[in-house]
Amino acid sequence: MTCSSVDELLAASGETARALASADQSAWNGRIIESTGAVLGLAHWDGTLYLDGETILDPLRQLYEHAGEQQPTASLVRYRESLATVLHEHAHFLGPSGSTQEAAREAFTKPGSRELEEGVTEAWAQDHLDDYIRRLGVDKVAPGIESVQAGGYYAAFVPAVRKLTSDLESRNDLPRGEVVDLLNRQTAAGQLPLLVTLVYNSTRLPELEPVGADTRSRLESILRAGLDHLDAYELTAPGFAAAKSISTADQLLDYLNQEIQSAESAYTFSPIHADGTPTHANACTLPPPVPSHRTPSPQEAALSGLTPPSAPRSQSAHLPPSRGRPATALTSHAHERCRERHG
Repeated sequence: MTCSSVDELLAASGETARALASADQSAWNGRIIESTGAVLGLAHWDGTLYLDGETILDPLRQLYEHAGEQQPTASLVRYRESLATVLHEHAHFLGPSGSTQEAAREAFTKPGSRELEEGVTEAWAQDHLDDYIRRLGVDKVAPGIESVQAGGYYAAFVPAVRKLTSDLESRNDLPRGEVVDLLNRQTAAGQLPLLVTLVYNSTRLPELEPVGADTRSRLESILRAGLDHLDAYELTAPGFAAAKSISTADQLLDYLNQEIQSAESAYTFSPIHADGTPTHANACTLPPPVPSHRTPSPQEAALSGLTPPSAPRSQSAHLPPSRGRPATALTSHAHERCRERHG
């Protein structure tokens, strides 16, 4: 398909993103509103897509005004960054059959959910932007657009997500990029549970633990604490944010491994009491799961420095991820992508 105008491109943008992701559905309602101000792109909870006129839509209009012409690298970079924002925002609308924006919005307020979704969405959009461009036929309209590089966003989140998902692919013998693809097809309601399942199923615990064991709950708590900690670096310089993102992911993986080893050893070792009788450790001998209100475990404390909150720290925690600048009136209900680039 080759779109012949910006209107055709925008009309096809949502279904093309859904098909590219192999997602069951998109919550996009087909509406696009041209916006001004801080937000570059915003996937609103009501299904409306907001795109900044000056930074996103004007470059796309220019792209079609000069269709087929050789253009300067700077122009091609602007086109590519605009399309990256469109793809990023549409990825926020994706979900499995039966998923709802209401459930996604509720899940999004929990610790670690925003950081995970934002990192997954941006990583997936970066990985699939060239394919998106080809499917929309933009490579024919703007020759050379695939040969230029555009900057990414969310340096505090993307490196950690890539590190974590790469590790899970190794653990589960999955192809490279498969975990990001799987997570991108979920809403915020399904991403963290899927992540926990991938961690848990990569161990011997499904065969060892009885039904009702609480190891999955503790794995979830460690993941949420580690991901939530990434917020501390979101507004720092990109290089610093990326380095801290990677080091946080390394710590997170270390604590997951410690928890897994501890849980597995509870079923594979039989300590001997002083009277010579063996004892069989089980999940009850391990630290309890992490409810919303309790003292954090040493692992969580090392990652987050405080107990994960049971409610969002600020209004912005209600936002599904996206590209934007500082918060505006729109951001209280949606994923936003801001002008400040963090990666």
